[in-house]
Amino acid sequence: MKIDVLGAGVWARNLTGVSALQALLTGTPANPQIAFEAPRPEAIAARERRRAGLMINLAVTVAHEACERSELPVAQPGSVFTSAMGDTAITDYMCRKLAAPEKLLSPTKFHNSVHNAPSGYWTISAGNRAPSSFVGGFRESFGAGLLEAASQALAAQEPILLVASDIACETPFDSIEPVRESLGLAIVLAPAGWRAQGPVLTRATLTFAATERPDAQAPQHPWLAALAEANPSGAGLALLERLYTQEQAPADSTESVRTPQRAPLKIKAAPEAQLTVEFEAVP
Repeated sequence: MKIDVLGAGVWARNLTGVSALQALLTGTPANPQIAFEAPRPEAIAARERRRAGLMINLAVTVAHEACERSELPVAQPGSVFTSAMGDTAITDYMCRKLAAPEKLLSPTKFHNSVHNAPSGYWTISAGNRAPSSFVGGFRESFGAGLLEAASQALAAQEPILLVASDIACETPFDSIEPVRESLGLAIVLAPAGWRAQGPVLTRATLTFAATERPDAQAPQHPWLAALAEANPSGAGLALLERLYTQEQAPADSTESVRTPQRAPLKIKAAPEAQLTVEFEAVP
């Protein structure tokens, strides 16, 4: 599958947007003592934003940034959302309420309990009527979502927005998957050559293969590697690192553009399958 990556969005501790990611990759040190700053997406009305919760606000924030950086109208792309654990804060609330003698549930939290609530808030905030789906693949959710988004982009010959997010969880969910950091990231994909004008970060070929020992490459930057270790959606950080770490063209080259690091990247897409991403320059 040959695709173009048009833009991205990210939000985590020390990473409040792609500009912060670029600063980190060009030498600005991460502050490990800084607290996580919850996003406040202005596209959601203030009252709804308070009701939405962190998982939804995180996903909507990175989705809007990815479209903005892609110079793509937010109402245009179809979308694929993915998460390893979903909204564990809401799940914890629901389970505790249902285990209590009086099973009284907040209507707002109840309607936020479905797995695709972030995609619903995104489509409303963006006025987006394109198809939207949610993929869950536990620890391999990002790779599964990337495979789905690329497949949809090629099938529809249209751009697709991929959004991955997980929030830090506490007992008992940390015994299932110890998510220690909250993180959301998004990328906009399109069929290779779809865009004649406008930003294209890179062109890539994705190869899906079954293997008994799928590989997963961590980011090289220490802070990104720590986030990737602490959050299943962090599997996408190695891809964002490649997109925004640029290699200068050789001094004797006439090439007028910078190109992404070109070493292939491997991403787990299932317990016994992986995606290999091979990058190439875009004129």
